[in-house]
Amino acid sequence: MRANKMKVLFLTLVLGLVCSCQESPAEPHHSQLSGEWKTHYIASDNTEKTSENGPFNVYLHSINFNDKGDSLVFHFFLKNNGKCIESSVTGTKIGNNVYTADYAGVNRFHFILVSDDGLIVVSENEDEAGQISRLVGLLGKEDDVDDHDLERFKEEIRKFQIPEENIVDFTKGGGC
Repeated sequence: MRANKMKVLFLTLVLGLVCSCQESPAEPHHSQLSGEWKTHYIASDNTEKTSENGPFNVYLHSINFNDKGDSLVFHFFLKNNGKCIESSVTGTKIGNNVYTADYAGVNRFHFILVSDDGLIVVSENEDEAGQISRLVGLLGKEDDVDDHDLERFKEEIRKFQIPEENIVDFTKGGGC
């Protein structure tokens, strides 16, 4: 009888340790996110936003956070009528890994660091007309896309019920 109580106590301790290790992933530190990034893929439930002259058909160059990590600047090129136009947008932290930026309306977004050189940005854009669009972008530090990062990106777009045919591939030539 005493041995059974010890087994139950031991099992409870082990389960408690396992559960305590199952915490939600921590917010990526801004120092991991600052630097040069390239747009690999963007998907949206509103393809007008990511079409050739759409406001989110952007070729990211870099993300730079301030020292506190409470604001950031996206540097990118927007392709409009075949011309590459350099631009930047400033964002402000409003919560745990949640940022806002004014660009083509109001955007609320967060980051999912998927690897050393893979980053997913999930965004909700409310444009000037009040239309809400969801966008998911896969960014990378290298030209090549890791298969694991791409699969994780596709998981995110499925969460938002964005069809795979809405993915815009920026890895093929013709960039800025």
